Amino acid sequence: MAENRALGQDVGQLQPPQQLAKDLGWLAVIGLGITSEVGAGIFYLTAQVQAEVPGIGPHVPLALIVDALLATVLALTYWFFSHSIAGAGGEYLFVSRSLGPQAGFIVHVVSWFGATASMGFLAYTAPSFLSAALMPIASGLGTWLATPMGTVVAGLIMIWGAWAIHARGVKHVGTLVKVATAVIAVAASMVIVVGFAHGPTALAQRLAEKDHLSFAFLNAHAGASPHWMAFLEALPILYFAYAGLRSTTYAGGEVRQARKVVSGSVLVVLGLVAILYVTFALALYHMAPWSVIAGLIATGHKSLANASALTGLFLPAWAAILLSFAVAAIVFKTILPGMMGQSRMLLAFAEDGLVPQGLTHLSSKKTPVRALTVGAALASVVLIQTGLTGTPFGVAASVLAGAIVHAALGLGLIMMPRMAPGLFAANQSWLAGRPGLRVALGTLMILIGGGMGVLVVIPEIANPWYDNPLFEVALFAVIGIALYRNYWQNVQRTQSEQAHRSKFFPAPQELEAVQQDA
Repeated sequence: MAENRALGQDVGQLQPPQQLAKDLGWLAVIGLGITSEVGAGIFYLTAQVQAEVPGIGPHVPLALIVDALLATVLALTYWFFSHSIAGAGGEYLFVSRSLGPQAGFIVHVVSWFGATASMGFLAYTAPSFLSAALMPIASGLGTWLATPMGTVVAGLIMIWGAWAIHARGVKHVGTLVKVATAVIAVAASMVIVVGFAHGPTALAQRLAEKDHLSFAFLNAHAGASPHWMAFLEALPILYFAYAGLRSTTYAGGEVRQARKVVSGSVLVVLGLVAILYVTFALALYHMAPWSVIAGLIATGHKSLANASALTGLFLPAWAAILLSFAVAAIVFKTILPGMMGQSRMLLAFAEDGLVPQGLTHLSSKKTPVRALTVGAALASVVLIQTGLTGTPFGVAASVLAGAIVHAALGLGLIMMPRMAPGLFAANQSWLAGRPGLRVALGTLMILIGGGMGVLVVIPEIANPWYDNPLFEVALFAVIGIALYRNYWQNVQRTQSEQAHRSKFFPAPQELEAVQQDA
């Protein structure tokens, strides 16, 4: 029975020795995906991409459509793997069970450090949104939050506030992400309605009246003309707006009928988010021509070059303030699904014996509080380091790590029948019976991952070595290699190779016995 219980971690719903609370349902899992995907980026990056990639011009909506098609490949990959296995480890389980534990672990150690650094950086940027929301209420009201000390203190409160919510139980996280999804819907709807209701002529009038800016002046400073190379460069920047899809996979340990819910939620989240992104961008550029947005950025009016500020020009003062607070809340809520994925990945590492077993400990609320604490502590270090230096260490690795994970997932799709025949036999999706399509999907994932990786690395080549994504990825990979080597030495010392193989490469007959036992 003990061996069967261990094998049960590799098929269907992951069952750790101490079970996580099964308090999430369809809406909560979908909410986790949406709140992880839709952050402040939709309000800022859709406009600020004009500065990030000069020459993208009016092609932002088209880039989001192309990226949605690429993200469909990722969603179908998650959907396929979720038919074999669903658990707290999310995509780490997919890669480690289809490519082997060494590759899966090292790749996701890099991913874990990158995600943790991103959470710290998010906590660093979030106070500025709150400061901007407070400023219109009273002069100087949000000034302290914009100071280095205020940013760090507020960021620490946000990180540990999210930790406290998680520590109280995943049910509270599920409730909050559902509320946050409603806030996203309201805030985005305000921009979409205003954007389609007003054209460039109305915006020109408002900018002239309120900010004494003319379209002629802004257009003259727009900079580079649109070109297709900029379109290609913008694809990886905008593509990672869809990266939050992974959050749905990490909910597998805390939902009943995990394979059904996780696989279905991934597709629902992608569909809703893609529609929202494209509609939002179309509305924004219907109201504000790209040359005006680029001109605002080039002439030092960057605070106006975002969807919430431009929409606020047409709203009553109270509604504009409400929109600003909604955007600030959206930034904070992104920490919740990020912390969930980060802690559940670390929990899965510990369940597999790859990191200290103490991290498998669950609190009385059935949450992995030690894993949560380790992640929150490291995110706090990144927050403080960013406040001191202005450059977050590890964030560059997160984007490149995402590309590497894409390629690993694609290779796992191709290799799964050979590397994990038991798990492949357990997969009841229609794709399992179509090897040609499965291999084609895996190949596309490898190409997408490789292409995105190249597009991420090339612009960073001129950066100092310590701020280069290749260096950061290599550093985190070395940590993963060292940890895995220690694990393997323990396996050899205890002569537990058979248990290792059964855990990561269960035979079809073993899985059948487990399913009958369950």
